[in-house]
Amino acid sequence: MRRVLETGHGAALYRQRQFLIETLFGSIKHNRGCDRFHRRGRAAVRTEWRLITAGHNLLKLHLHRLTAAA
Repeated sequence: MRRVLETGHGAALYRQRQFLIETLFGSIKHNRGCDRFHRRGRAAVRTEWRLITAGHNLLKLHLHRLTAAA
């Protein structure tokens, strides 16, 4: 991985992560108030995370339709 990141293309891809992934986590943690998991166990946490991200995606789709209709 270090060899990939040392290339120009790898560094550019890693810089994109800041805007693509980290904003998603920040939005879910700050705006949605999901800063910790309420369930224990890997399967339960995975299910909870999937519900959180599904809700996030549904909200984005809903807001996108509202702005497209206006």
